[in-house]
Amino acid sequence: AIRAGMAAERQEWEAIATNEAEPTIANTVNALERSGELLERALTVLDALTSATDCPDLDELEEALAPELAEHSDAYHLDSRLYERFKTLDDLVAAAPDGEETRDADGTVIDAEAARFIRLTVEEFERNGVGLDESDAYALKAINARVNALKMHFSVLATEAMHAAEVTNVTVPPALATTRAHGARAALLARSMSRGLGEQDDAGDTRGVVLELAALRAERAALLGYPHHAGLVAAESAARTTKAVSEMLARLTPPAMANARHDAQVYAARMDSDPRTQVGETFGPADWPFYEAAERKDRFGVDDEILAPYLELWNVVTKGVFYAANRLYGINFHEREDLAEHMYAPGVRVWEVRDGEEPEAPVLGLFVGDYYARAGKSGGAWMDSLVTRAGRRPVVINCCNIEQPTSGPALLIWDEVITCFHEFGHALHALLSEARYPSAFGTAVPRDVVEFPSQLNEKWALHPEVLSSYACHVDTGEPLPAELAEQLRGQGTFGQGYATTEYLGAALLDQAWHTLTPDEVPRDVRQVEQFEHQALAEAGINDALVPPRYRTTYFSHVFAGGYSAAYYAYIWSEVMDADAIAWFTTDGAIDGDLGLNRKAGDAFRREFLARGDSRDPLVSYRAFTGREPSILPLLKRRGLT
Repeated sequence: AIRAGMAAERQEWEAIATNEAEPTIANTVNALERSGELLERALTVLDALTSATDCPDLDELEEALAPELAEHSDAYHLDSRLYERFKTLDDLVAAAPDGEETRDADGTVIDAEAARFIRLTVEEFERNGVGLDESDAYALKAINARVNALKMHFSVLATEAMHAAEVTNVTVPPALATTRAHGARAALLARSMSRGLGEQDDAGDTRGVVLELAALRAERAALLGYPHHAGLVAAESAARTTKAVSEMLARLTPPAMANARHDAQVYAARMDSDPRTQVGETFGPADWPFYEAAERKDRFGVDDEILAPYLELWNVVTKGVFYAANRLYGINFHEREDLAEHMYAPGVRVWEVRDGEEPEAPVLGLFVGDYYARAGKSGGAWMDSLVTRAGRRPVVINCCNIEQPTSGPALLIWDEVITCFHEFGHALHALLSEARYPSAFGTAVPRDVVEFPSQLNEKWALHPEVLSSYACHVDTGEPLPAELAEQLRGQGTFGQGYATTEYLGAALLDQAWHTLTPDEVPRDVRQVEQFEHQALAEAGINDALVPPRYRTTYFSHVFAGGYSAAYYAYIWSEVMDADAIAWFTTDGAIDGDLGLNRKAGDAFRREFLARGDSRDPLVSYRAFTGREPSILPLLKRRGLT
């Protein structure tokens, strides 16, 4: 189906490219956006299954198809005939006097949304090498094919290593917070951090893949006229330049590391006074989660064991995540068990999402919830769109990795609650999109903006009204005690020194690998750990105290996913998120409701969520809040002022 889809789309592209009529919205823009339907549907199925199920045959198929898909993508991006048609339309818009309407050869008005789409398409062609000569284009095609194959291979190896080590995809497994013996903690962290180093199984060594990917990305950037891969990525981001990214990270790192060092002294003292501590045992990164959890419990009366009975999975989803969405946007959820029967695994649930309370309210789309962990499922959590075609209602999926109990309800830790709210923020971005073009629909915004709606949605988890809706005891139905809810909300910047530093460590590692020129990439796999340590030290991170959230050898976001040179996006988006929360709790609030109302929700929906990339996201942000985002709320939230 994928090969048939590629062939069909090539024919569609050829028909557009060879059209002798003057380029118009109808024969160029709309025609291109309609192309590739079969390929998109087949790839969606393949990606959904390889991400969420144990299917070695499809993993192999995905790797085998990777070079062919890269070649297919190059056939589009290097087609100068398609580029010239868009360039003609772009020049037409640029030549129009200010304030005058622009029309194409058919007399169709090229409005602001169409003009932006045309401009972004021209930039995309130019970034991807449409102007290269024949020999450079040939070299680019070879690089792209190899990069695609390596990314797929890294993904398979990293997922296998995660399951083999019985850890999560991040460096610090949650089990460290409850493992009492220092030796057991140290062994668990060592097992997690050794993934991909070839120490357990040479077949799982990802270092060679990392070095080849870094070198190929650097070579590709040079071919395209950029100083490095990060420069190429920044060109299509909200940040625009690697200088802006570096300045942001450099501003945050010193105070975050200082906070982490202070907290480490507190926890080291706790460990020293712990009667379980043996002679010769000293505080290290493996001990951090355990003693932070103890400190949290002492100071706030909160720990996961106390909270868990009040955080049953389906209450969190239906009475928390869905409840907040209803209060903000007026949408309702109706379960479709008839559709769930046909999903790829048991336990996956499906809801029809309607835009209003009435039985005849229009259907916005479908939401699929795949919350349980299973063999072969990729680590972490993600959102994806299964249908985004113009004229069709979206079908959106959230995937998590919550352990499904053999009997009884699934009780969550607080981080898992936040994950459920986070991923649904992405789902809302797609479900509520009104963008005209699929390429600008929903979450198809710059990488360093896409996390904004999801991070913002996390904040409703602790809203008093939302929390009281979903946090009730699984056995008695009693609500979460008010004092416990206040203690949960009152933690403020507690733990942010470590959390911010481990995140920044990963973001800085990503930038370090992707700001290399081809000659600077190490050639020996034994240099990977040395490079990692040196890069973090130069940035001001003590990785012996706070390891990065992902080490290089299992950093799937950047070596298998779409976040290469863009992992900084989470903190960049959080500037808008923190500032937007300040707006909701002040300008957007009504009678002290902290912004949980339809008026505030509709403003966010209308001016940001509905827009996708149909206009500059920063313009959408200003339309929503009436101001530029300020970094101060972020600095306060993370204790970095």
